[in-house]
Amino acid sequence: MASIQDVASLAGVHRSTVSRIINGEGKFRADTKRKVEMAMAELNYRPSAIARSLATASSNMAGLLVTYYTGGFFGEMMEQVQAELDNHNKFLITAQGHLSAEGEREAIRRFHHLRCEGYVLNSRYLPDDELHLLAQEPTPFVLLDRQVAGLESRCITFNHRLAAKQAVSYLIAQGHRKIACISGSLSRASSFQRYQGYVEALQEAGITQADGWAEEGNYSRESGYRAAQSIYQACPDITALFSCSEEMTLGALLFFHQHNVAIPQQLSLISFDSVGLCASLYPPVSEVHFPIRDMAQAAVQLLVSQIHGQPVEMRCHFQPELRLRDSVRPLPAVDGL
Repeated sequence: MASIQDVASLAGVHRSTVSRIINGEGKFRADTKRKVEMAMAELNYRPSAIARSLATASSNMAGLLVTYYTGGFFGEMMEQVQAELDNHNKFLITAQGHLSAEGEREAIRRFHHLRCEGYVLNSRYLPDDELHLLAQEPTPFVLLDRQVAGLESRCITFNHRLAAKQAVSYLIAQGHRKIACISGSLSRASSFQRYQGYVEALQEAGITQADGWAEEGNYSRESGYRAAQSIYQACPDITALFSCSEEMTLGALLFFHQHNVAIPQQLSLISFDSVGLCASLYPPVSEVHFPIRDMAQAAVQLLVSQIHGQPVEMRCHFQPELRLRDSVRPLPAVDGL
């Protein structure tokens, strides 16, 4: 394996010259730089990221905290964070929070020990006061899809409540009055906000929520299946369903298919979606879009600006977009409603 000294010897320059060219330090004549680059190519020399971090006192790495690695949502998030970091010539280190505050603390400790320049945190379990303490440390971080009072300049957020309200209000505008909901765990802030939007849409339309209309899932397909089963067995007269994630929607669709409930002829359906999955289902499912790709890109841009101490002028709060397809059937108007 070639060394930096081998490159220097072949190029006919000092070892320090090769090191400085690799690290982008100082100015060199074009022919000197070209000789070093040609020597590196001929010897198939690849600079060590660890050695570069020691030489420059910068790891050139950023950490990304996610809840877990599985699922289209987190895959989309990681892919976009990696793509945007590539644009800034930075490496990505990822860690799972393992569904606990202690897991998230351990992930952040790992980033710190690896000398990451900054962190993108999709934190769901660390309390606000710990994030305030973390903000007093010199390493910058950005909160992705979380709002913390006093840390607004670090937050990339989405209006979950409005998104859910728009989806359910659309069902109501199509004549539906018996509308069920599969929510995420209501102990999670974003899940609770989505459920709030569902309830507010019903209340503003003068609709009283019946027992059995709402069931909690955990954003998995299995929980969507179980929730749909529970709702439909308790309230077979519902005419519409609002699902708070695409994965739970897949589970619900499997239940309805197995029990010959036609969408949208017998039951209208609208879903949250973040990865474009709803458009590929049959029938294509109407959705309220959660722009996780755009938010992840913005999070990295904000983090890089913080790392370099640059002023920030960018979009940090995202609004929902309703995308209508073939899964909602208008109901005829009823006298008096």
